[in-house]
Amino acid sequence: MQFEGGYTYPSGRILILLSIGAIVVTVLVWCTKSLALTNGASLFLGLEGTALLASSYTPVGLKPPNGNFIQELIWILKQQKGTSVTFNQPMFYSGLLCLFLSYIAAAFST
Repeated sequence: MQFEGGYTYPSGRILILLSIGAIVVTVLVWCTKSLALTNGASLFLGLEGTALLASSYTPVGLKPPNGNFIQELIWILKQQKGTSVTFNQPMFYSGLLCLFLSYIAAAFST
């Protein structure tokens, strides 16, 4: 279990990967569609807000099975019942703020 010093869920690393993905997607769309600054900001803030919201809830005591890549992939896609989560309040409200700002940026882009 996580609180017993066992497996630690990598929510920080997942957030970093999702943030890098948000930057890459924003740059790719910006370069291919020639977006205005407000459109690019709206896209990035929406993606980053979603990443922050998704990372704000961390499972406690959830441990992936030992096995090959296919077994781990099946485990990720399968519903994990009875798993408690911890809540990161600053991350959650930062995600909401990013989404709110993305709506404002989108309104200015029209």
